[in-house]
Amino acid sequence: MFSHFSDRDNACKNIRSSSPDIIEESADYMVAEVTLKFEDFTKTDLFTLERVGNDWKVSKSINSYK
Repeated sequence: MFSHFSDRDNACKNIRSSSPDIIEESADYMVAEVTLKFEDFTKTDLFTLERVGNDWKVSKSINSYK
């Protein structure tokens, strides 16, 4: 699931670091947090995902900037 974020990081060369964390997970849903640190700010995304067949689909995303 997190390979998507690695691919995204490569497209944004000014990202200083990223840290994906799974906060909670069950067989059918997951809550994950991804923090991207840029030179001048930090972006944190909180995702809720649900399993659809063999794939995970984002059902909600909340963004915050510092």
